[in-house]
Amino acid sequence: MQLEEVLKAFRQSCLSRGLSPGTAEVYLGHVRRFFGWLGCADITEVTPFDVASYRRHLQEKGRKPATVNNALNALSSFFSWAKEAGLVSSDPTEGVRQVPEDRPAPRWLGKRELGRFLRAVQKHGSPRDRALVALLLHAGLRVSEAVSLRLEDVVIRERSGFVRVRGKGGKYREVPLNVTVRRVLKEYLAELPPQEGGWLFPGKGGEYLTRFAVEKLFARLSRLSGVEVTPHRLRHTFCKWLIDAGESLDKVALLAGHSNLNTTARYTRPGVEDLERAVEKLSWE
Repeated sequence: MQLEEVLKAFRQSCLSRGLSPGTAEVYLGHVRRFFGWLGCADITEVTPFDVASYRRHLQEKGRKPATVNNALNALSSFFSWAKEAGLVSSDPTEGVRQVPEDRPAPRWLGKRELGRFLRAVQKHGSPRDRALVALLLHAGLRVSEAVSLRLEDVVIRERSGFVRVRGKGGKYREVPLNVTVRRVLKEYLAELPPQEGGWLFPGKGGEYLTRFAVEKLFARLSRLSGVEVTPHRLRHTFCKWLIDAGESLDKVALLAGHSNLNTTARYTRPGVEDLERAVEKLSWE
């Protein structure tokens, strides 16, 4: 098979495993760049030495450790699939170590920043905007999870409630809703007119609200509040709040839909405000 034919089959495999089209294209881009650097289109000739040499090449080009590891992950996924499909006899990425990363703590919002942003949402946002922000902040949803919710996925009772979330790779979880987000959702749902598709956040043409539309909304609210806020920063803030409240890593991981506790553990690392409070304890003033 020609390389492009192999890549086409690999892309289809990625999609069948639940990866988004965007993620599949990122993987294909890494694989194409590897073979372009190698100067060989025969996947059966690739050796572990080639993969390790490519890792060094990327490092020497000044690529960040995360970028290098993303490329290695894409190659690993590609050759693992190729081995299962019988296209290669062995996986040349096995045993090739990734580049150590000193990953900084995620960027969550401090109380003052969050207060300014929420005041802007209250003043300039619609009931839909307030409901969306509340879900991201109080349920920790990814923006893709929030916008793809259907009305039937939201269950609100007198003293409890939850949302059914379909996350990455077809994974499913139920996230409880606290009294704050239940109140905001009730106000929003009371004003939501009937619409096609049954989406919680309807967009145009019977589809749900697009990620681009959400990013545009957040850019506007960030400008009005003077605080840089993205949907993912609200998710980070949700996780940080839970950790600071003393909740265990396994509970936070389940609520956030993390498949690896190492991802959740990043929220135990101190942020700027944590460090400011630490040194302020030594102040004589």
